[in-house]
Amino acid sequence: MMKCPTCGGECALEQDGAVQTWRCTCCDNVYKVNRGESLQPEAPVRSDRGVKAAQPPVRGANEAQAPARGEKKELSGDEIFSRCIDSVAEVRARRGNTVFSGSAYAFRSGYAITNAHVVAEGGNPADRVEMFACGRSFTADIVALGSRYPEKEDLALLRLHGAPAAFRSVRFADVASLKNGQAVYVIGNSLGGGTCITAGIISDKRRTVEGKPRLMTDCAVNRGNSGGPVFDAYGCVVGTIVSVTTTAEGMNYAIPADVVKKFISRTEI
Repeated sequence: MMKCPTCGGECALEQDGAVQTWRCTCCDNVYKVNRGESLQPEAPVRSDRGVKAAQPPVRGANEAQAPARGEKKELSGDEIFSRCIDSVAEVRARRGNTVFSGSAYAFRSGYAITNAHVVAEGGNPADRVEMFACGRSFTADIVALGSRYPEKEDLALLRLHGAPAAFRSVRFADVASLKNGQAVYVIGNSLGGGTCITAGIISDKRRTVEGKPRLMTDCAVNRGNSGGPVFDAYGCVVGTIVSVTTTAEGMNYAIPADVVKKFISRTEI
């Protein structure tokens, strides 16, 4: 692992060769260096986090075109849907004669994030994971489950097979900058009947539920939304839908984006 000169996080090797491609597992910046060289700054520039970076971030062709964090133009609901829909997938996990429906979202090239309970109910992995996005069906393997790590988060990392090129990776929001009352959007496979969008606000940016940090929203969420993304008004993911609270009307919880990124870094993909 190499250290990211932008945020100090760990960088994972994505492409090997004479020129290597490294991606930070924390801030998602990409760096290209000659084999054997370190990610030391040569011509410092501003990164999208507002600190010195070794090189300008390289945005992959399959990465969702969310606005840079410096842009303060909030998008309307229809703009969020059209911009982000190609990053969201419907999930059907089959175990014997039982089918579980849920949602997922693309992360990097060839991977997706969902809830563990969508693809491994009761800790038992599904026999087959089927997905649908960008008008095409494809399959996935379970690479990692959150139950295998100390945090025991309800998250799963999937490796995709035959996913369309248009299935684009999301960008994560800076959770520290979230505010109660700001607009958010949930896109997912609500009720297992197909992908749709709902809107609401962040009701509480940091709740503790059964000892775990959660983001609370009032977006309409139903069975099938589990594992799907919560987007801010700039098209960046702030959380992953995990549950609906039965003790309040219309409230639900999401796993915050910083917790999701920590889980991803644990998997060492």
